[in-house]
Amino acid sequence: MDLGTEIKNSKIIIKWADVKADYYRIFCRKNDIFYECAKINDTQIRLSLMPFGDGECFVQAIKNGQVIKESSKRQYKFDTIDVISTILPNNQVKFYYSKFEGAQGYRLYKNEDESGFGGLKNSDTEFVSTDYIPDAEYKIKPFIKNEQGREFLASSSVFKAENNAFKSVTIYKSFNYNLFLSWNYKGDADGFLVYPENSDMPIFETNDRLRHYFEITDFKGSTKFIVKAFLNTPDGRFITAESEPAILSIRKYEKPDVSLIIPAYNAKDYIARSIDSALASDFQNLEIVIVNDGSTDDTQKIIDWYDKNYENVVSLQKENGGVADTRNVGIEHANGKYIAFMDNDDLIRPDMISSLYNSAEKNNCDVAIAPLYRITDKGYTIHCNLPFMEDVPYDIDKYLEIMYTPGYYNCAIWNKLYKASIVKEHPLGKGMRYEDVSWTPCIMSYVEKFCFLKTPFYEWDRKTRPETFGDVLAKKPEDELFEHRKQAMLFFVENGNPSKKEFMKTIAKRRLSRYAKGSNNPEYQKLIEEIDAGKYKTR
Repeated sequence: MDLGTEIKNSKIIIKWADVKADYYRIFCRKNDIFYECAKINDTQIRLSLMPFGDGECFVQAIKNGQVIKESSKRQYKFDTIDVISTILPNNQVKFYYSKFEGAQGYRLYKNEDESGFGGLKNSDTEFVSTDYIPDAEYKIKPFIKNEQGREFLASSSVFKAENNAFKSVTIYKSFNYNLFLSWNYKGDADGFLVYPENSDMPIFETNDRLRHYFEITDFKGSTKFIVKAFLNTPDGRFITAESEPAILSIRKYEKPDVSLIIPAYNAKDYIARSIDSALASDFQNLEIVIVNDGSTDDTQKIIDWYDKNYENVVSLQKENGGVADTRNVGIEHANGKYIAFMDNDDLIRPDMISSLYNSAEKNNCDVAIAPLYRITDKGYTIHCNLPFMEDVPYDIDKYLEIMYTPGYYNCAIWNKLYKASIVKEHPLGKGMRYEDVSWTPCIMSYVEKFCFLKTPFYEWDRKTRPETFGDVLAKKPEDELFEHRKQAMLFFVENGNPSKKEFMKTIAKRRLSRYAKGSNNPEYQKLIEEIDAGKYKTR
């Protein structure tokens, strides 16, 4: 079983091959003895507070209680001191740091002013407490004492007190009267634990540091729950933060400041989770418009349940006509000042809508944008990360200049918050197959100002339903595929803002050039030349 290690930011990441075990045991060496420091069902782990100096580790794969595979031993070396922090209720911060074998004490240094770091406090244990100052910088140095005084043995990098904290924890009724618990955590974590109040046994645990929800069953609505964030260390899990007890909430809703449009088609197996994640938004005045595109399963039954139980959920039905037409029905009925989009198998993080809304309002922008997560069996990857400063207004030309250039191909519809008046004037093209590709350049050409946030909020889930409609399209015959792509390109060239015509043509040529690289069809190059000359035919 292959095993790899990577030391990153004073922590170690251990990875191994998946051998389809029930779980894996991670062993680290201490004082020439190997001991189990973690047990997980993933194929990698990050460990904090590793002892200074040389170390060694290996992994066992366990299935049906038996060791089925064991990795070779892997050596590593730490030459810095790792530090983690937790904020205490009395406005104190406690720093924990790596052990240095043989050290007689640890000295905490604080960056005082232009004169640099000054000694603040000594400790003879592996933690030290001080007043919490958010922007203060610190160092930790282990030492021994000799005739000359202290002799320092090593040092940490410069660090700040991390305010690891739960910004919100909410519980809502979910379909079939189960509960949906969601949390918004800011800080460093390797995973989370969920406990009923006054219980020492977690009902849920995850090593997914980006997880933000849990579907609860078999508990009364009066039960309170606590969420804890943890880091993995050689000595087990270290709790970095604990939420206040949360109980079933009654959502406050006054008016639709933002409308979130969800097109739905035969989504009975996953749409409840998507709606739940939208209901868990910390933005109170969120209207959730769900449009059923002629589903033949129980999708409408689920939507009706949410429509009945939540004032801010709007249920609409139509004959099957495709995603673009379905989104347009949602746009027509949306009442918010802003509009966002979500697919029926994806998730949004609790602070997505509020963060984008606040940035758009603050900067007086027509559109607010953020990166998104793509989720597969291999984990999370970030997409749509743009080279702009955070939370400042930009002229839309800056966005159009880089659209479909290398590294910025993705034109996702869901990672944005749009001013509703612009969207209502320029809906999606009817009958479009590549609706995102066709509409995004078009709508952005009518925007004057946009702003960008660097935090991914939207979760494009390719794990729950790996094959999307785009994947189905990609399997079409080459001639048919070209016609769909041509239709998408010419839609925004023809329907985009006339004052941005040259931008629309350039963006279309960039996209077509990318398609041409993966195809032997000469029609792509021909269309590029026709668009460049302005002599193309729409049909």
